[in-house]
Amino acid sequence: MRALTASARPARRRGAMMALVVAAAVGAAFGGAPAASAHDSLVAATPSADEVVSTASEVELTFSANLLGADGGNEVIVVGPDGRHYETDCTALAGPALTTPVQLGPEGEYEVTWRAVSSDGHPVSGTYVFSYAPAADEPASEGSTESPCATVTAQQTGPTDATPPAAAPSGLVIGLSVGGVAVIVVGVVVALLVRPRRDGDSGDE
Repeated sequence: MRALTASARPARRRGAMMALVVAAAVGAAFGGAPAASAHDSLVAATPSADEVVSTASEVELTFSANLLGADGGNEVIVVGPDGRHYETDCTALAGPALTTPVQLGPEGEYEVTWRAVSSDGHPVSGTYVFSYAPAADEPASEGSTESPCATVTAQQTGPTDATPPAAAPSGLVIGLSVGGVAVIVVGVVVALLVRPRRDGDSGDE
């Protein structure tokens, strides 16, 4: 009976080690993917969505992390109720913030359309609306039929020849890669643990 108990110990140890390796591999495969797949998001805007303002000299968007300064990838356009553009200059990037100077025109709803290059290399975009109710003595801009920045205009009116910023591997790709490596490691460890023991290895017999 003692001989059977002693010989069972290595098998139990191998089983416990195998369970730990499998648990660690599964954790690595599924735990790394969510963090890798998270893109930056818009966390604040001035003017904000659905806000009614009586004056505005710029539209500022703040994101959850510093954006990448890819050429032409960070854009904010502001279109008034008459369908005209009210940006007065190109969008400036400073860390997590995009700022576009504006001079608004007639009273009504203004649509803000933005595109940004997330810190993970992926473009993110969105649209929201705010309302403008100027005071009687507030000067009104006539706006423009085109955006002051060529890349923004091309983005709105049709295809452009500009090469889009290179995107980093997606979270799904990274997660699958990590999972694949984990599966390989598990396979190697399992093969080593369960391989038949040679006669010379059985020192207890």
